[in-house]
Amino acid sequence: MARTPVDLYRGLVKARLDDSIESQITSVVARFTDCVFAGEKLSIHLTRFLRLTTRLNAYINSKDNVDQSDVTLAVDLLDYLTSTSKWWTVTRQDPGLVLRPPSRDARGFIKSIADLHMGGNTLQRISGATEKLSRFLEEHEIGNREEMEELCNSMLSTWALISAFACRSQGRNTTTEEDFETAYDVIRILLFYVDPIDYKALTAVRKLGTHSVLPLAAGVAFSPGFEKKLNASVAANLEKTHGDYLAGLAIATSGASRSILTNSLRLLGQLQAVKQELDRLEEDHYESVILGSMDLIEKAGISSDFLQEESSAVALFKGLKPAEGVDERIQLLVRRLESLIVDSTGNKDFLLQYARLVPRMVALLLLLASKTKESPSAPLADADVKRGLILLYALISG
Repeated sequence: MARTPVDLYRGLVKARLDDSIESQITSVVARFTDCVFAGEKLSIHLTRFLRLTTRLNAYINSKDNVDQSDVTLAVDLLDYLTSTSKWWTVTRQDPGLVLRPPSRDARGFIKSIADLHMGGNTLQRISGATEKLSRFLEEHEIGNREEMEELCNSMLSTWALISAFACRSQGRNTTTEEDFETAYDVIRILLFYVDPIDYKALTAVRKLGTHSVLPLAAGVAFSPGFEKKLNASVAANLEKTHGDYLAGLAIATSGASRSILTNSLRLLGQLQAVKQELDRLEEDHYESVILGSMDLIEKAGISSDFLQEESSAVALFKGLKPAEGVDERIQLLVRRLESLIVDSTGNKDFLLQYARLVPRMVALLLLLASKTKESPSAPLADADVKRGLILLYALISG
């Protein structure tokens, strides 16, 4: 177990939510005040869930004080559980959150559980689990009476909500004992096993996919002279000579990984053009764009030597062999990004007009991911991809 119950519960009790955090949570749940679920206003259950997960994020990131980023992560987790499918298949052996594309409207789904019937066995198991938690907190003297009661109520509401989400997600209208078992396991994994990187990735993918700079960058064109220089560059020659190492990711990325260096340079160039208020990169911009791209990569904490040195580029290419199942997770992440971009632009044809945007983003994401691995020779893991995602967001918003 990554985190022990005594330490975790003490950390949750210790984390304090100031008035600004409480106000932010209230604004999120306000639209659900008219709905009733499991004998309480739905907004009360949601408030408890968000308080619990906000405190959780502060604790697992070793922070004494809860801040806005923690409640943002909590809201993104709620959105993940209510807008996507199959999250209940997470296991203790593989506790990573799969960044799937949304399959439904989160608000409508949350409201729909007000019509759901909580089965007697579900309520009985929730009551039993809450009483057991209360005894554990008392035995280990975790917090005062008021703090213990608040934590128990938060867990009760969270078990009830996750049971309902699991039931409704599978098309049923009455919860069963199995729904509680699912909720109990999922919450235990969220509390004790999920890495902080996974929670941060939920926020990073949303902020990246909705970033205002993306539509602007997508519209930046390249002159024939710029393209000619890039196609004759060291980066392009490295891709041609050693491209076979990239074949493992080609299917998962729709070919974006085969031109990982030049695709990355194009996106980095477009980002620089946006800052300079340019809508087209000419041949005489080439040298400054390349130097600027290397500087951006360095500022992200990544050495840019792979753009110049063959041995470094080859090592990077070899390190992009995906671990088992990672290719599928990359495909799901790409679909999530595409959905977010389309929704944020309000133009369903945006990615048809700018079809190269997402492949360039994926190329740069993987490039950053490959350079964050603890072992350069190890296969590309899901955690590496998520670290790359977080770095990409930081780079684009920097």
